[in-house]
Amino acid sequence: MVAPAPVVTAHAAILRDLCEHRCQLRHFQHSLTGLIVLDNHSWTNISRCVVESADKTHLSRCCSAAPWCQDRVKDRRRTSLLQQTQAVRGPQADASLILDDPVCEPEGSLFD
Repeated sequence: MVAPAPVVTAHAAILRDLCEHRCQLRHFQHSLTGLIVLDNHSWTNISRCVVESADKTHLSRCCSAAPWCQDRVKDRRRTSLLQQTQAVRGPQADASLILDDPVCEPEGSLFD
């Protein structure tokens, strides 16, 4: 990967203030891009595929050791999704926002 996916870059601004510095946001963007475009979602593989990274441990430290709050990221994502879909959503009583974890493999017979 020479750069984060355009869709990731376009939406990363909503998380900018949750990151301590510009590099942390960039590592986060690369990790999301890796989850989207690569078949192997391991940190090792994602780090190996980032061309501009001099130190392959930076990417894993971004999400494992950096002081960021997962709940704040989830809340920000939910708020952003609700804002983006406000014009096309039906009344609140008729609408649901379902967030699926794209990394987890589906289990059970209902996903076939």
